[in-house]
Amino acid sequence: MTEKINIKLPVDLLELTGLSFERLEERSLLIWVLELYSEGKLTLSKAATLVQMKVDKFLSEFQKRHLKHVGGPDTVQEVQKDFDTIQNLTKDQ
Repeated sequence: MTEKINIKLPVDLLELTGLSFERLEERSLLIWVLELYSEGKLTLSKAATLVQMKVDKFLSEFQKRHLKHVGGPDTVQEVQKDFDTIQNLTKDQ
């Protein structure tokens, strides 16, 4: 189980966004993880895991916000190509 931390946000955010507390928490986590991934501080798989998304869904969220990543694959196709390459290199082992 992952340890959790509490972050205090203004209550006004609930009213401004129209989100429930849980949805605001999820969205805040997603935005933070997207930023950490874009800075190269998280791997793609770790970032997707932290927000409980599949890699392609996470990349879709990343691209939807027009973020840029420091190194690594930028598209789902690039991730798939990397994955296929790794599969081919390790299938005979």
